[in-house]
Amino acid sequence: LLLHPETKNKENLQRIIDGVPIFYQVDTNARCAQTLRANTMYPSGSLGLSVTGQGITLGIWDGGRVLETHQEFVGGRLTIGDNATTLSTHATHVLGTMIASGVSVTRRGVAYQASAIAYDFSNDAPEFSTFASLGYLVSNHSYGNIAANLPEGTFGAYNSQSIEADNVMNTFPYYQMVKSAGNDRNDTSLNQVLNKGGYDLLSGAGTSKNVITVAAVEGIVASGDNSFVMSSFSNFGPPDDGRVKPDLSSKGVAVNSSISISNTSYGDLQGTSMASPGITGLIGLLQKHYNNLNPGTFMRSATLRALLFVTARESGDANGPDYRFGWGLPDGGAAAQLITNKGTSTKKKKNVLNNGEV
Repeated sequence: LLLHPETKNKENLQRIIDGVPIFYQVDTNARCAQTLRANTMYPSGSLGLSVTGQGITLGIWDGGRVLETHQEFVGGRLTIGDNATTLSTHATHVLGTMIASGVSVTRRGVAYQASAIAYDFSNDAPEFSTFASLGYLVSNHSYGNIAANLPEGTFGAYNSQSIEADNVMNTFPYYQMVKSAGNDRNDTSLNQVLNKGGYDLLSGAGTSKNVITVAAVEGIVASGDNSFVMSSFSNFGPPDDGRVKPDLSSKGVAVNSSISISNTSYGDLQGTSMASPGITGLIGLLQKHYNNLNPGTFMRSATLRALLFVTARESGDANGPDYRFGWGLPDGGAAAQLITNKGTSTKKKKNVLNNGEV
């Protein structure tokens, strides 16, 4: 068995699918957090909702141990869920975008008063299944398969990794997984890059039906809705069956967040890994807002996805979803207002589509 040069140790070998060894890696080094209009829900926000994530617990699986003593995580909000020992700047950075308390104001996380349980990505599937069974609502997964190791037919395929994720979310219908799309679009050793323009680059859980797969953009560069610049690295869809993937986009270039060098250290990273945790934090805020208005209940993940997609800001060359930006960049304020106005100016309705029906 030959290990890819990016594979640091054999523990990254996760499984073998159809004779192909599957390795995980963190999706390079970037972060996506702001420009989600999550701040409209904060105590000082324009909606006057005072939602901070307090009372919500987020999950994170990543390539190592979060520095739990970092000043942004102190106060009993962070639990280490497994026995990982190797500190990870990547994991610490990702979690900072999710829940950093704001000791450094400019590095405050999206759900800055939420709690978190952190795991290493080895043995992830049994762990996130247990996490979901305990009633937790959302988790972030900023890692994926090493693209250079995969046969070309693997890209876009709905395989055992995709099924595994969908089965968990089908079994626990309030649970939502959020995953980075990957950062391989500038790898010229891949046929998808050389001959397909970066399309057909998603793999594993990134092609799942119910996972929210997140692309990385540079952020807003103009005032209009259609002003998001795609990063140079973010993987494009579609899956082989033509569904819209990735699902959403978020800022993943030059994101400054907590890192594991010391308890007071911060740094810039970029990648789809930096994009997905912002959306994970936003989901925590929206679920808390829904719960505030509907005590004892939360949104099913299917409802949540519909809410995020229908309120997303348009991006890309044409109106509607596409295989680069997905449905666009989430608008936390618009999504929160739809929840607030339920029963007056908006309706939320859950129907059943039986097998074979249109």
